[in-house]
Amino acid sequence: MPEGGPARLEPATIRRLAEDIENPTAALNFLGDFLSMLPGRITRILDTLADGDAKAAMDATLSLKITSAMTGAVDAETCCSRIESLIRCGRFEEASEAAQLLHGIVTALMVAGPGLLLDARSDLQGLEAQPSRQEPAV
Repeated sequence: MPEGGPARLEPATIRRLAEDIENPTAALNFLGDFLSMLPGRITRILDTLADGDAKAAMDATLSLKITSAMTGAVDAETCCSRIESLIRCGRFEEASEAAQLLHGIVTALMVAGPGLLLDARSDLQGLEAQPSRQEPAV
């Protein structure tokens, strides 16, 4: 997991989401929502860890972990997994330290957000022209 490296998304992940739901526009909207919600999500993780609220910290961490996985934000997902593990072990100080690393990753994603959306839009352009998958006739 890079410290202070460039923000990145795994392009195949958002492409797979668009194909699975057969709607590239909805996948892009989901990615846009993910990016716009990052400030609130990281704040919630940091605050609940500082308060020692294990249940709320776990909920906030899992929420970000799942959406990170769905959008291809691999570094954020990996860091959330680490925080999740530390919370489960009751190691809140270490979880708070890992959350500071996550804060850096999230900040990089927020700054790069417009470019990441443009890249995803460009990557998904060809999908809208493709016919939707149909089940074979039986």
